[in-house]
Amino acid sequence: MTEGADAKGRPRAAGMSAAEFRELGHRLVDQLGDFLAALPEQPVRAEDSAPRIRALLDEDAFPEQGMAPGVALERAFTLLREHAVSTAHPRFWAYIMGSPSPLGALADLLASVINPPVTSYPTCAITVSLEAQTVRWLARLVGFPTDCGGLFLGGGSLANLVAMRAALHDKAGWDVRAEGVRGPAGAPLCLYASAESHTSIVSAANLCGLGSNAVRKVDTDRSGRMRFSSLVQRIAADRKAGLRPFMVAATAGTTGTGAVDPLPDISALCQKEGLWFHVDGAYGALAVLSPDAPLELQALRLADSLVVDPHKWMYLPADVGCLLTRNRRVLYDTFHQGASYYADSDEQFLLGGPETLQLRDLGPQTTRSLRALKVRLCLQHEGRAGYARMISDDIRLARRLYDCVEAEPELEPLTHGLSITTFRFIPADLEPQAEAHRDYLNTLNKALLKRLQRSGAAYPSHTDVEGQAALRVCIVNNNTTLADIERLPSLVRRLGTEVDAELRPGRQNRTA
Repeated sequence: MTEGADAKGRPRAAGMSAAEFRELGHRLVDQLGDFLAALPEQPVRAEDSAPRIRALLDEDAFPEQGMAPGVALERAFTLLREHAVSTAHPRFWAYIMGSPSPLGALADLLASVINPPVTSYPTCAITVSLEAQTVRWLARLVGFPTDCGGLFLGGGSLANLVAMRAALHDKAGWDVRAEGVRGPAGAPLCLYASAESHTSIVSAANLCGLGSNAVRKVDTDRSGRMRFSSLVQRIAADRKAGLRPFMVAATAGTTGTGAVDPLPDISALCQKEGLWFHVDGAYGALAVLSPDAPLELQALRLADSLVVDPHKWMYLPADVGCLLTRNRRVLYDTFHQGASYYADSDEQFLLGGPETLQLRDLGPQTTRSLRALKVRLCLQHEGRAGYARMISDDIRLARRLYDCVEAEPELEPLTHGLSITTFRFIPADLEPQAEAHRDYLNTLNKALLKRLQRSGAAYPSHTDVEGQAALRVCIVNNNTTLADIERLPSLVRRLGTEVDAELRPGRQNRTA
C-alpha cells in the first residue's frame, strides 16, 4: 500500500497521510513562528518589479502532474515570506486591515481541517448554534440589542449589500422580491450616504438594481463627517421631486479620515421620516469600547442594521464581517427561498431558538465557512477589557502621531479621527504660500508616499483632504509601538526633502 492510501489502495484526502499532515503542520508552524519573531526588523514591503513577479510565478509552470505536498508548501511559504506584504508588520498602516491574531489563524486552521457545514441546525447543530451565539456576543460587545438578527459574512462590503437588500424589503412599500426595485409604485427609490462613505455603498446600490444615481452623496466637513443640515435638505428636495427615499447609510469611521457621522441626529431623522437607519461601522463600531472614542458611537444601538468587521479592529485574519439587524426576522423574510433539496426553516428561531434554522435563509450564501470560530476564540481570549485596551492604544498612538507631526518643521497635520492621522510635507520655502502651490504640493506628497513605501521602512497610504494630497496612517495594528510612531515624522521629512530636491533640481539642496 502506498503512502497516503487506505487499505483498499485508494488515495486519501489530497494524497496526504495523517502522519505527513502532522509533520508538515509542525514544520510550517515553526517557520511561521520564526517569521513573526523576525518581522519587526524586516522591510514592510519587498521592492519587486513586474517582470520579477512574473518570473517568480512562472506562468508556464502549470502542474500537469502533481508534486509532493511538502515541496509545494515550502515554495508557497518562501514566496509569501520574501515577497508579500504582511499586515502583522508593526509599520503596516495602509489599509483598515488588522494585524492578524495568531490565535485567529489557528482557529482558521481548526475550522478548515474539520470543515464542518455551517448551513442548518439539523445538519450540524453545533456550528449553527455557535455562530448564532457569537453574533449575540458581538452585538453585546458593541452595545447593540442582543435579541437581534445577524450572520457572519466575508466582510463589510458584502454586509453593506445584504443590509441594503433588507432595507429594500422593509421600506420600499411593495414586494421587492416579486416586483423588483421599480415595483408598481413608479417612484424611483433613493438612499443617502456621505461623500466619504465606502465605495461598497454604491456597489451595493448597483448590485441591488438601483443604480449608482440612487445614492445621494451628502456633503461633509473638513474631517469627512456628514453635514446633517445637508442631509435634511437632500431628503426634503427628493421627496418634493417625487422620489422615494428609503435608507440612510451613515458611517462610523470613514476609510479616509476615521470620521464618525452624527449618528444620534441621523437616527432621529430616520425615525421621523420612516427611513431605514443603517450604520457602516465596519471600521469604527468597535471603537465604542474606548473612552477616547466619539460619544456619537453610543447611537450604534439605535441602528436598524449595523456592520462590524472583526478582521479590522478585532485583529483577526481576513476575511470575516458581521451584519447585525434590529428586526430579528428581516433577513429571513428577505432571503428565505425554499427548494426541494433544502430542509425548511420554521419560525422557532424567530422566537429565540436555532433548532430548525438554516443560516442560508438569512443571506445570499449557501455553503459557508465557520468564520465565527476565530471571532469567538479571540473574544474569549481577550475579553471586552482586552479589546478596549488595544483599541484605545491604537487611538492614542494616532493622536501621538498627530502631535509629533505638529511639532516637526515642514510637516502639516490635517486630520485625526479614531486611529487615523493624515498629514503632508510642505518645504519651508513654500509654506508661506502653500495654497498657491497646492498642485505642486500634491505632486510632491504623492511622490513622497511612493518613496516611503518603496523604502520598506513604513507603509502608510494616501487620501485627499479638501483637495490636498495627504499621507494617511491608519493604526489597527496591535504590533505597532510608540517608537514606530515617533520615528515616522523625521523619516517623512528626510525623504520629502530628497523628493523635493529631485522635483525642483534648480533649488539649493538643504539638509533635513
